[in-house]
Amino acid sequence: MLVNNKLERLKEIKKLIQSFCEAHLNKDIEEFPMKLCDDLSRADGINLSRGKIEIWAASIIFTIARLNFLFDKANGIYITPDIICDFFNTKKSTVGNKATWVEKNYDLNHGIERYCSQDIIDAFTFYETPEGFVIPKSMAGEFEIIYEFADEEESETIEKFIENKKIHEQKTLAKKKQRTQINRKIAVDKKSQELENDPQLDLFSDFQHNK
Repeated sequence: MLVNNKLERLKEIKKLIQSFCEAHLNKDIEEFPMKLCDDLSRADGINLSRGKIEIWAASIIFTIARLNFLFDKANGIYITPDIICDFFNTKKSTVGNKATWVEKNYDLNHGIERYCSQDIIDAFTFYETPEGFVIPKSMAGEFEIIYEFADEEESETIEKFIENKKIHEQKTLAKKKQRTQINRKIAVDKKSQELENDPQLDLFSDFQHNK
């Protein structure tokens, strides 16, 4: 009977999650809260049979939203904690605290493969280049890679490298624009000099243009 009750609770929680996903998420994201729900039902020290199913469903989605930066307006799929809690008629503080508890007890971090989209996984997978730069996997195609590792303590180094790379690209672009302007001025000056030396060229140019 106890096993049947657990399975029934799991089905009810997943049904609530599915209804939220259909309303606010897409097919790429909805698989993550479903996987997390299944995994939590089998995890030691976590009992989905205790507590309201609405709070469990909201907390699981809240956790996935954090891991995939869905609370960030810059994300293609953007939701807010209020949207989640209003949908399930739950308190934001209760859901947020439970989601934090799940993250800590189930050891969840950004970039975990089973619960994050590929771009998030790549963003939190790092490489070291032969020059000693630490870069995200998403940028690895531009460099020859020695080995792969992920270390949160290297985040400051990564940020500095990316910032320096942006500055370098901006300077390179500025130099190209400056060189283009110089070349254009040289061409104009050369044309003016040629016309001064041979005015007939200007007449020929007008003839070609009108032709």
